[in-house]
Amino acid sequence: MPRPALLRAATIWAAALAALAAVFMAYLNPHLVFDLATRVWACF
Repeated sequence: MPRPALLRAATIWAAALAALAAVFMAYLNPHLVFDLATRVWACF
């Protein structure tokens, strides 16, 4: 694999892992989870 392609793949993987970590950290906040559950329940 050429170096630019390897660097691009590593950058994409790092961005995906950072996004997943941000979502995981957001769900550790109980107020956010309760707010999302309330918004979903309001749809019914």
